[in-house]
Amino acid sequence: MVKLHENKEFPEEENKTVEFKAHDRLGLTQMTAREIEERLFQPSSRTLCAFLNMNKSSNLYLGVKDDGTVVGHHMYRAQMEHFQQSLDLLLGHKFTPPVDKYRYSVNFIEVESTDACSMLQSTPSLTIKQEHKLLERPGLCWCEQEIKSCKKDSKKPPLYVIHVRINTWDRKKDKQGFKVWPYFTTEEGKCYKRYNASNHELTQDRVIEETNIDVQWMQAMV
Repeated sequence: MVKLHENKEFPEEENKTVEFKAHDRLGLTQMTAREIEERLFQPSSRTLCAFLNMNKSSNLYLGVKDDGTVVGHHMYRAQMEHFQQSLDLLLGHKFTPPVDKYRYSVNFIEVESTDACSMLQSTPSLTIKQEHKLLERPGLCWCEQEIKSCKKDSKKPPLYVIHVRINTWDRKKDKQGFKVWPYFTTEEGKCYKRYNASNHELTQDRVIEETNIDVQWMQAMV
């Protein structure tokens, strides 16, 4: 990955296996009532579901606008841990069936910024708090409040683009006994799949039809 610069163009374009989102909201439970009611943006869970059901190596970049402009997210290590825990909660406990951890990974790509400190310089000299992180809204976790306080004091933390990678299904690594890659539903109970560069909701009949096609393809490969 080449170096990223704030307000500059991301080196890839959106396509069937690449999606950009400026926000960092993973699921509906992390969104405020206003964000949901006014449909200010779509939760990332729908894209993650669509990628998983497409069963191709795919990449979600959070902190990049739809037009490819890099904006990033200010984060300390605590916010990174918060995001990882939120993702594990969403995919491992809110999706049906639960998503095995080998199917996804997270990487934080540093963004060059003129007003953000480096990780070493800006990490607060505090012991890691053992408080329970508020992984779901309403309310802010202490680590998110910490970020807001730093911004008010003009001490902006390092800037990152959050990269969530979806990996293909591997029968040998599958812990749930599936003989073909499963179709997942989100925390909303809805099923999505990626076609071209957009997510499409699938009906139950369409899921059955797609699964039959996948089974026939696998049998032909044996």
